[in-house]
Amino acid sequence: MLNKWNSIMAIGAVLIALLYASSSEAGIAVIGWQTFDNAGSNNNSGINDSTPDTNSTYDATPYGSNVNNWYLTGTIGPNASNTGRKGLGQATNNTFLNGPTFGSDLNIVDYTLADGSPGERIGPFGGSGTSSWKFGNNNAGQLQGDFQVTNVSDFYFRLENVHFDARGFAGAASPKNLKMNYLAAPSNLINTNTNSEVQDGKTFYQNTWEAKGTENVSQSIAAVINSSARLAPGDSATFRFLWSGQTGGGQAQIDNLAFSGTFLDQNDGFNPINPWELQAVPEPTSLAIWGLIGLCGLGRIRRR
Repeated sequence: MLNKWNSIMAIGAVLIALLYASSSEAGIAVIGWQTFDNAGSNNNSGINDSTPDTNSTYDATPYGSNVNNWYLTGTIGPNASNTGRKGLGQATNNTFLNGPTFGSDLNIVDYTLADGSPGERIGPFGGSGTSSWKFGNNNAGQLQGDFQVTNVSDFYFRLENVHFDARGFAGAASPKNLKMNYLAAPSNLINTNTNSEVQDGKTFYQNTWEAKGTENVSQSIAAVINSSARLAPGDSATFRFLWSGQTGGGQAQIDNLAFSGTFLDQNDGFNPINPWELQAVPEPTSLAIWGLIGLCGLGRIRRR
């Protein structure tokens, strides 16, 4: 009888392990914007966009905490910070930006859209439906823009990179200096070496244009703070673009804006994990059914 019980327990353990099984190698999670929604009725009303085009964390049968089947959410503009800087608005020119990558190294088509469908270029360069985030008009509020990522899963999220394409100018009439700073409020991005939040106003990227052109940027977070950085479940990280250096009404633009990183299981030594590959914990009745199946199997073996 004891041997039979041990066999049942072993089968149960295997079944539960299978129900919890996930990929041994966690993949990168990407959430980003190829297009930008106006905050008002026209293209000079700033950007207010909480619907990223790309979100590789979509899960049709989500495991644990999520929002609308996503483990990461993001927003630009009014909801991204306490002051909600939203830039000048949307540019729809198809003769610049709108390239095939987020920043310098993420192919857009490699990551699923926010509804779980295969990755797709939306408004590609030279095509229709192009969209970028514009800044300018020599107005401080219209030269700044806030954007945020939030971890809505049950796991920690290691924020690894911020990706974007930036188009600047060297002439006095247009913005030529760009910074990307961290905003501590309402964020909580933790430096894992110091176990404290990243410093408010910390600059993660800066550049001055010597000539008109585009910079495709994939900015490492760890390279700046000399440590990995994590978001606990429910926490956010907010950044602000700050353009400057113009004396007139010229404009600069940002496009293909994205966050990337890896989910970590805090209950397993912070090893990488893919929440979208986990299966829900079975109900007690389901476990009972599996146990009966195991018993029937053992009974058949004994009769034989």
